[in-house]
Amino acid sequence: MRTNEWWVLLGVALAFGGAAGGWLTLRVARKRFDVRLRRAVEELHQRYAATADQLRAAQVRAQTELEQARNSFKRQLAVVADEPRAATARAEERLRAAYDELDRLRRAGRPPDTATAELSDGFAATRPMREGL
Repeated sequence: MRTNEWWVLLGVALAFGGAAGGWLTLRVARKRFDVRLRRAVEELHQRYAATADQLRAAQVRAQTELEQARNSFKRQLAVVADEPRAATARAEERLRAAYDELDRLRRAGRPPDTATAELSDGFAATRPMREGL
C-alpha cells in the first residue's frame, strides 16, 4: 500500500472513531440528562406534595377557626338576645316588689293627717292634696 492509501485509511478510521466517540458521548450525556431530569421531576413532585400538604393543613385550620367563629357568633347572638329579656325580667321583678311594698304600706294604713291645711297656694286644702296623691 502506498502512503496515500494509508492516510486515507487512517482518515476513514479517525472519522469512524470520531463518529463512534460522538455517538458514545451523546449517549452518556443523554443518560446523565435523563438522570438529572428524573431527580428534578422527583424533587418538584416532593415540593408540590409538601406544598399541597401545607395548604391542606392551613385550609383545615382555617375551616376549624371559621366553625369556632360561627359557633362563638351564635353564642354571642344568643347572649345579646337574652340580655333584653333578662333586663325586662329584672325590671318586672323590681316593679312587682315596688307594688308589693305599696300594697303593704296601704294595708298598714296611716292615721289621717289632722293638721290644719295651709291655704298659701289659693286652692282649697283637701285631703288628697295634702297627702300628695
